Amino acid sequence: MPHEVRPNGNLIVTVRMTLQPGRDDDLIALVQMAPRGRLAAMVREAIRSGTISRKDIFSTSKETDLDLSALALEI
Repeated sequence: MPHEVRPNGNLIVTVRMTLQPGRDDDLIALVQMAPRGRLAAMVREAIRSGTISRKDIFSTSKETDLDLSALALEI
């Protein structure tokens, strides 16, 4: 299926993933804690940095991070 490119240059990519408990626990936690409408932004941040801060998601003072560096994602 071809990707959609919007007039402003944004590339729309649809991805379907199967996440396995025990192997993908960090990603499962990311998906489960994502507020409605924020999942794509959180996945982009996780891919870019390898981690995502719960502080950034919920605007709280918690310093708890999800470590996604072991996922070996290739971009």
